[in-house]
Amino acid sequence: MLELIKNKKLFPLSIFLLLALVYFQIIFPKNAWTQTATVSIPATVTTVANKGNGVLDLLGRFKLAKNMQNIEYFQGINSGSFDRNGGLLLGNTYILPIKIVRFDGSTIRSTLNITDFDLAKKIENYNLEVEKTKLKKGHYKTTKELWVPFEILLLDSNDFADFNKKKTSKREPQVDYSFLKDAKISRTSKDLEGVAFYIIAGHGGPDPGAIGNRDGFELHEHEYAYDVSARLAKRLIENGADVFMIIQDPNDGIRDEQILRNGGNERMINGDAISPIQIERLKQRTDIVNDYAQRNTNKYKHQALIEIHIDSRITDRRVDIFFYHRSGCARSVKLSKDLLNTIEEKYRKAQPNRGYSGTVSARDLFTLRNTTIPAIFIELGNIQNPADQIRIIEPNNRQAIANWLCDGIIKHFRK
Repeated sequence: MLELIKNKKLFPLSIFLLLALVYFQIIFPKNAWTQTATVSIPATVTTVANKGNGVLDLLGRFKLAKNMQNIEYFQGINSGSFDRNGGLLLGNTYILPIKIVRFDGSTIRSTLNITDFDLAKKIENYNLEVEKTKLKKGHYKTTKELWVPFEILLLDSNDFADFNKKKTSKREPQVDYSFLKDAKISRTSKDLEGVAFYIIAGHGGPDPGAIGNRDGFELHEHEYAYDVSARLAKRLIENGADVFMIIQDPNDGIRDEQILRNGGNERMINGDAISPIQIERLKQRTDIVNDYAQRNTNKYKHQALIEIHIDSRITDRRVDIFFYHRSGCARSVKLSKDLLNTIEEKYRKAQPNRGYSGTVSARDLFTLRNTTIPAIFIELGNIQNPADQIRIIEPNNRQAIANWLCDGIIKHFRK
């Protein structure tokens, strides 16, 4: 270029080339020539509500199950986009419970970071179906767009969080018993030393659970399940165990009133708010249990999950404490049976003529199915039945239940 400038005949040409060079540097920044174009992929599938459309119409159009799980999720991710009667707004764009993920060019399993072949096959079949019906343009391997329905692969909140692994601390979770408030804790034995328990008091936050009525007062399932859970946690700690209370109330410790007022201000153990959407609430709990259990693997000899509820049935049916366990998990079965036998023995001594009709059975419940450690689910009685209500409203009875469960747990882990 310097030679061109020195040559007077070529001076005009050199000026032109210099100006052209500056122009292209401005219009096409550095590395613009070597950059490859990328296609932006939206995060979720959306659709516009037409005249006469309802939630079920939109779910059906996109080959999604018309169940309460999908309806609740649809309403949650489109909060504020409904008329006063809960109907769709004509011409409004709605997010569907389907996440769009960039296909990695290899497999669905590697794309989603899952190992389940059958699950990956379900997702592939769904994509082939919506491609065949022209709801989705092009094959996912060509477009690099993979549609993942919420109902097949349970997704995180916040409009379906990214599938990248969440960055979690590799450190062991810290034990914190502040949820017991002013209760005095003293280690009285080492019977459960080396054992960690994860306790879930059913429902909580925006979900009070089943509601019974007694003498003009409402009995909220979560409040009583929480109180028994806290009492059980204290007893387990006193016998050497470490306890992680998955749902915690910042105000309530162990309470000695008959009528426990519903606060609705519970949070997750990690400080997260409890989701208003049922399926997300369940997933929040199992995710935390699995995360904590995985990080605690080298710290404890045994780990177990205990979830406590109060059943709700027809008013005149009394129900004794009964247990569910994960199907196919021998340790869950054994723990359930040991607790059942302990309670039967306690009743025999305390009330010889009473009898006890508690049961143990497998059930495909979300937390039992989706956690990685031995897990049991306990129902304390029927919150609608006046006799069963005595079992839960009397503080001494709640303490007795916690004591008996703790005794059964000790027997189980002594073996």
